[in-house]
Amino acid sequence: MSDPAQPASPDPPVDWAQHYADGDTPWDHGAEHPELAVRLGAGELAVPTPGARALVPGCGRGHDALALARIGWVVTALDQVPALEGLVNSGLQPLGGEYLLGDALGWAPASGEPDVDLVFDHTFLCAIDLAQRPQFVDLVLRALRPGGQFVCLLFPVGKPREAGGPPHSLDVTQVEALFGDSLKLLEHAPVAHSIEKREHGEHWSRFVRR
Repeated sequence: MSDPAQPASPDPPVDWAQHYADGDTPWDHGAEHPELAVRLGAGELAVPTPGARALVPGCGRGHDALALARIGWVVTALDQVPALEGLVNSGLQPLGGEYLLGDALGWAPASGEPDVDLVFDHTFLCAIDLAQRPQFVDLVLRALRPGGQFVCLLFPVGKPREAGGPPHSLDVTQVEALFGDSLKLLEHAPVAHSIEKREHGEHWSRFVRR
């Protein structure tokens, strides 16, 4: 009998660029996540020092990345869709950030660059193949300095694992199992300001790199 905690086989490749070309982007609601907007407005995730860096893998049209950049983070946004490069950079570059085109899971700070102080995830970890989740862990640990924060808007919480994806089931216990002792959970709760029409739950989880 197969292990129900593991995918029977890798997901078929997803052509994300085609999704954007077709306007088939149900994960994009045209603005930063409302929970992120409210928390930033309340002073959470404030920039710890001038020039502190944030990483947003799988940024899509960059709504969350731009929200972080507007409060002072120097944001590196990652995605593999060429059509988004100019759009996201038009917003990020005037604020000191940049969109980098390519495989987000393969990104690493350039030689001489400081590690990042914040990694923010929203609909990237849940979108990649389950077999790629260890690569996501490697990305975060490669990028994030000790004492830096990993913040994840977990979705779709409560979706049966056997239902597949993307988006694949994601909850805090899965994240803790992936990272082990590398991260310490600081905060976890259902979001108070969710995206309408999302079928499954959304939680806010904030960790610190040990």
